[in-house]
Amino acid sequence: MKKFINTLTIFSCLLYCEVCMAQSSPKYVEIEWKNGSEAAKKIMTNEFYYDVLDAWSPFGNDTGNDTYYLYCDWKREHPKENVKKFMEEELISLGYPGFDLYLDGKDSERLRRIVNTMQNQYIDLNAIDNEVIALAFSQLFLEGHIESEVKKWAEAAFSRESVYLDFWGNKNGEAKEREERKEREERMNQLLSDLRKG
Repeated sequence: MKKFINTLTIFSCLLYCEVCMAQSSPKYVEIEWKNGSEAAKKIMTNEFYYDVLDAWSPFGNDTGNDTYYLYCDWKREHPKENVKKFMEEELISLGYPGFDLYLDGKDSERLRRIVNTMQNQYIDLNAIDNEVIALAFSQLFLEGHIESEVKKWAEAAFSRESVYLDFWGNKNGEAKEREERKEREERMNQLLSDLRKG
């Protein structure tokens, strides 16, 4: 276990260094409203989209921010490749090859059974969902549209996340818990609404 944690720590540090170097490179479009596609400028109008420190932003959580830069690299290297290949590679790196990106939260019991088999349970599901959501908004920001398949994956990701809203605070819990849950729910609704415009 100690060896695994040490390896994971080293890998995380290397990935962080790569992302930091990538972000400072001129080959990437900085995540600012003025740099987005025309469609993104019309749809992604809320300031939270461009706040990379906002954990509820598609680019603000670590996974989402990394996804943006990884997708930029992948798109540059594979301009004609289907985006499904990118997600297959990312699911492998997350340790969940073959995860069904169309799986939604409609059958919440089935979803919970699947999540219970994951090593870190909801934390792992949330990483997958953050990656899919970030991919969708990366496409909108960079390319001016979201591919229909990616949009379906992102809608399913929001559906899965809604099953786990209590993770962010129980609606009957302490005031702070209720506030965090409410904030998460409102943000998800805003993102889902904007996603459907893309």
